[in-house]
Amino acid sequence: MLGFRIELKDNALSRRGILSTIRSVFDLLRIVSPVILVGKQILQGLCSQNIAWEDPVPDEILPCWERWRTKLPLLEDVRIQRCVKPPGFGSPVQTEIHSFSDASESGIGQVSCLRMVNAKNQVHVSFLMAKSCVAPLKPVLFPIWN
Repeated sequence: MLGFRIELKDNALSRRGILSTIRSVFDLLRIVSPVILVGKQILQGLCSQNIAWEDPVPDEILPCWERWRTKLPLLEDVRIQRCVKPPGFGSPVQTEIHSFSDASESGIGQVSCLRMVNAKNQVHVSFLMAKSCVAPLKPVLFPIWN
């Protein structure tokens, strides 16, 4: 089983302190990337307002940040089975990797799963990894080729 241990430090309520809190969550497989995305969006909002690294967080952003930060210890309840093939499943006769992604004006997300089928036609799906990031502040335009 993989899980999380959250130990929040009293970082300054500045852009640097917020970044330090966000980056303190070690999540190699990006299991909780949708949660971390919200923190990154708060940080992006500070960057778009040109808030300096050591400046205090503006009063209008502070409640959103505090709400996110106080809920961060709930990640300790997240557990994920790391073995992708359950005991007694047998040898897979078919394996597939399925990846899904989505994007909006505020964020981009992706998840990959392993789908296995055994000789008894039983199906098992396992989480492999995920990824999320904030959407760029400036829209990216792609040329259309005729």
